[in-house]
Order: sequence, then structure tokens, then C-alpha cells
Amino acid sequence: MGEQNVIILVFLCGLLAMFIELFIPGMVLGMFGMLAVVGSIIYALALGHTTTATVLAVVTIALVPAFFLLWKNVAGKFLALKEQEKDFRPSTKIVEDLVGLEGEALSLLRPSGIARLNDERHDVVTRGEMLEKGTRVKVIEVSGNRIVVRKV
Repeated sequence: MGEQNVIILVFLCGLLAMFIELFIPGMVLGMFGMLAVVGSIIYALALGHTTTATVLAVVTIALVPAFFLLWKNVAGKFLALKEQEKDFRPSTKIVEDLVGLEGEALSLLRPSGIARLNDERHDVVTRGEMLEKGTRVKVIEVSGNRIVVRKV
């Protein structure tokens, strides 16, 4: 296999790696692809194949906008959040406003269990202490869906 064929093969493998990177993100394959593309152009210049190097450089420059358009219009639709998904919250209720509320333990808290807060049942935890059913509790911390209570 001639030098030019090896240069073109490395160049095409680099383009293929960058194309695959569009659909399987992780940057490793894309970086190797970019190194192969740039390396094949530099190698062609070093061996005196200026015409091959020029053609590969022009193809590379022409493909940059094509890669961005392909990513935006095709891969972006699979990987990016859609407009209706932007404000998605995994919890159906916002519980941050429960801090300071008092309620009643509906089950034995050892240290987790169920308490009634604002006439609603919530899964709660204590900071390690066990509380009997019917004990008055107060919310002292909310972190995500974790509600921490203590005895009143």
C-alpha cells in the first residue's frame, strides 16, 4: 500500500470516528478522530505530498459546518432536551416549603416512616432517633425528596 493510500485511510478513519462521536458522545473517539485527521494532513505535508495535504485540508474545512449542521439537526434531536422537558421535576410535589411545619408521626419512625404534614402523608426521616406513632414532629430540613423531622 502506498504512502498516499495510508494517509487517505487514516484521514477517512478519523472522519468516521468523528462521525460516530456525534451519536455516541464521550469525546475520546472524537479526539482520536480529530488527531487522525490533523495527523494525516501533517504527515502528507512531511512526506512532500502537498496536493494530497491541500485536498485533505480543504475537505476538512468544508466538513466542519456539515458536522455542526448534522449534530444540530440530527444528533441534537436525540440527545438534547426538548422544550417541554426543560422544567421537568421528578417529584410531583414541591416540598421545600415544608420546613418549619409541624405534624404527627403516622407510623413508628425508626428512623424513617410516615408523617402527616399539612393534612398530607409524607415519607420522613429523623436524624437517627426513634419516635413513636402519634409523636408531634417538626420539619427541620428538606433536601430533594428527603424530609428530615425532629420531635417537637
